Formats: sequence, C-alpha cells, structure tokens
Amino acid sequence: MKPDATMQTIELSLDERNLAHVLTALALAGIADAQTDAMSDDRCWWADELFVLEIPFTKQRLFEEAHKVVLSMKWIAGLGAADKGKIAASPHHGLFVADGFSGCNPLLDYKFQGATKSIFKTFAGQQSPIAPLQRQQHELQPVDGKDWLFQKGRGVASWKFDAAIGNHAYDLGYGSNDDQSGERDPFYPAIELLSMAGAAFFAAPQSWLVEDEELAYSIWRKPISLPLASLAAAGLVDGIDSQTYALTTRGNAYGKGAAYRHFPRAASH
Repeated sequence: MKPDATMQTIELSLDERNLAHVLTALALAGIADAQTDAMSDDRCWWADELFVLEIPFTKQRLFEEAHKVVLSMKWIAGLGAADKGKIAASPHHGLFVADGFSGCNPLLDYKFQGATKSIFKTFAGQQSPIAPLQRQQHELQPVDGKDWLFQKGRGVASWKFDAAIGNHAYDLGYGSNDDQSGERDPFYPAIELLSMAGAAFFAAPQSWLVEDEELAYSIWRKPISLPLASLAAAGLVDGIDSQTYALTTRGNAYGKGAAYRHFPRAASH
C-alpha cells in the first residue's frame, strides 16, 4: 500500500493502565509500521488518556489495514500434536499467525521461569484458542467511518485482558455465563483481536514477566519511531520519559487456580 503524502496525527482513546489497550496500541503501531517505508518519519507516544500515532496515512486506512490483519488471524496447533490428544488442544503448543505476520505464542507455559502457568492463559484447562478467536472475528464489523475500535459485540468471548469488561461477575468469583448475564455483557471485538495480535506479533510479552504471575510494562511520553514501540514497552529504551506499570490476574472466590481469572487495571510500579 502506498502511504498518503501528508503526515496524519491520529489520537486513540486507549487507557495506558488497561493491558488490552496497551497491546492494541502496540499492534496498531506494528501494523502502521508495516505500511511505511524505512524513510518515513512515523512516530508514536502516549499522552493523557490517549495513544498517538503520527503516520503518513489516515485513521480510516490504519483501521482498514488492522481489520485485514485480525480477520486473517489463525491458531496453528503445535507440530506433532495428535488430533484427539490434549496437546492438540493445548494453548501451550501452537502459534498465532496472520497474513504477513508471525511471532511468539503468548500462551506458553512459564513453569521454567518459576510461574505456575502462563499468565496470559486465562481460560480453563486444555481449551483451544480457536473458539474465542473465531467468535471475536464473527462479531467484528467492517470499518465504516465509526469508531471501529470500540464497536460492541455481545456474549463472553474475551481473553480477559480488557479491564473494562466483565468485572461485575469475575470480581465475585464466577463467569458471566454463570449469572446468566453473558448475552448482556458487551465486549469489543477489535480490541480483543488486536490485543492478541499485539501479544503474538508486536510485544514480546514474555519479557514483561518479572516474577510468578506478575507483569511489568512501560509506556512512554516522548515520540519514538514505530519499530521501537515493542522495545519501549519492555522498558529497553532510555530517555523517553517512561512510566512503568505492574499487574497480575485478579484472584477470586475459587482461588488462584480458578478458571475465571482476568486482568484489572495496572498499578504504577
């Protein structure tokens, strides 16, 4: 795609304390970077309750490119997995891919680092990521000039990264399907899909794991080049007026190992 000649300043209402929003910001920065050449003076940074991109094309075009990427996302089971075996369904053994992008598996088990499980795997047992991924894609609407990022879907099909949804049930220790509110719960398909794309392709979130089931990430106030965004989020870029946040999944009435875990808003570190 040939970028527009004029640089555009795009302000997105993303919350730097919301894990899903931070991963979404990294995904949009990565997708924008893929559309520009090495000589482009593109930049991104965090402002008050905003993520800002300065890129040589419009927000509409950015969302159209993001829409294509997330609709093309697939889950590929790990090599050697038996069709009917646990490994075939296990989110620890596989990879997310999308047209033009591949990367890490954010759902890997981190036992070798001292964690009891993958902190990003918030769903139960050996459940495959295929079902929530396809549900989110089914609910995603075309880019039509409205705020595509915050179009709503219904029902529970969430990675539990988004602190803005589902908390009324999860804080009490059960899922929305248990209190029969599932079809009333809104969720944001574009945020869900972009947050997983951010984790899989643009964030290297394994580097955010600081101890057993705790993450730490950084946001930055000064404009930086788009390819530096993932490094800045990992706290690896100096001199950019950064702020570090820490978070872990919230405990609930069923205990630490319960299925209904989710991420609250992060706290300043």
